[in-house]
Amino acid sequence: MTAVNSYGQSDSTRLQVTYDVRYLNYEEDDSLSRDIMRLDIGTYASRYYSLVMEWYKKNAKGHAPYTGMRSHHEDVFKNMPIIGQITFIHMPYWLTTQDSADNLFNWQLMEGDSIVCEYPCKKAAVDYRGRTWMVWYTLSLPYSDGPWKFCGLPGLILHAKDSENKFIFDCVGIEKGDGHPFFYPTYKNKRVVTPERAEELLIMEADDNDNYAQLMFPQVKIVSRHDANGRPYKWQPKSAVTYEVFPQNHKKKLPSKKTKRTKKTT
Repeated sequence: MTAVNSYGQSDSTRLQVTYDVRYLNYEEDDSLSRDIMRLDIGTYASRYYSLVMEWYKKNAKGHAPYTGMRSHHEDVFKNMPIIGQITFIHMPYWLTTQDSADNLFNWQLMEGDSIVCEYPCKKAAVDYRGRTWMVWYTLSLPYSDGPWKFCGLPGLILHAKDSENKFIFDCVGIEKGDGHPFFYPTYKNKRVVTPERAEELLIMEADDNDNYAQLMFPQVKIVSRHDANGRPYKWQPKSAVTYEVFPQNHKKKLPSKKTKRTKKTT
């Protein structure tokens, strides 16, 4: 076995799939946020990433073509850097999880046909780490791939959603790859944790962002926060909505904040 078959840092794009993704960012949100995600499929690996985030990485200023959209701050690599492994990276503090792709999803093939992006599709469902998912996949594109971590079906997943409609993936474009390379990133401060620990940290990120940032990046001191208009503000605790739900994380109660009592004077 050659080194590239067991460990690879780059691949070339053969197929590009674009998804319009809607997701509930926080339980307190009144509506779904929106992102445009791209799946680059190569010879042996794939990368799933946000086009919104890619634009802002390269364009600090200027008129954004993705007005009103919010990046989900994630990268997912399949078979990269290791064949048979799925690597999920949550940014900006490079929280990373790794799963074996072998039988990760126990798909149940179901009756039903549909058309997505002009491709005939079959239906499948799976219960996976606290959520029930329904997907449509096409045998016309025999890539065992899809948005997020999804894989393991005999075709490309073009539509997916969870039973609570908190995550919805709609394919809006399929193009032949132009051969451009994609790479596995090398982050100095990457922290690899279990998926369970990742959800725990994402809950902390939403609830107590300052403590999360200090834990993940202790060398950076957060002095104050300012909005787009330069006005200072305090982080408001929120309830994160995560792809994977581990009951043990939701049984934990955050310590209540004690208020100081002043003695009554007579």
